Amino acid sequence: MKFTFSFQKVLDFKENEKEIAHQEYGTVKLQQSKLEEQMEGLEMVKDQVLDQYNQVHRKTVWEILEVQRELEYLNLQMKQLENQSQIIHQEVEQKHQLLIERTQEAKMWNQWKTKSKEAFQKQMDRQEQAMLDEMAILRYSRRV
Repeated sequence: MKFTFSFQKVLDFKENEKEIAHQEYGTVKLQQSKLEEQMEGLEMVKDQVLDQYNQVHRKTVWEILEVQRELEYLNLQMKQLENQSQIIHQEVEQKHQLLIERTQEAKMWNQWKTKSKEAFQKQMDRQEQAMLDEMAILRYSRRV
């Protein structure tokens, strides 16, 4: 007799949920890393603009204003990216918690399946031993 877990569909569903949560977490983490790369790129551009400004000692008012506008624009972009970073960080935390929950649920169902299979195997072993005992008794009774 073969073991069949009566809640296999539920277990499959929980495993699927876990995989989906894992994929969503990976996607959000990827978004977060791309955003961090963008922020690092803006920092480098900002440093370059500041270096250009510092390299030439004599600047006209127009050049100074242009550099200030560029710095203000870069600062605005940095602020926007920081806001997005905070939002994505919260989303990463939510997806991580969801992944942990789904993993725990799937693990619980897998443990239940394992215990059910072990109980089934013990029951089958007892039945087999009972049959062997009965066969031994019948053989002994025929000899006597």
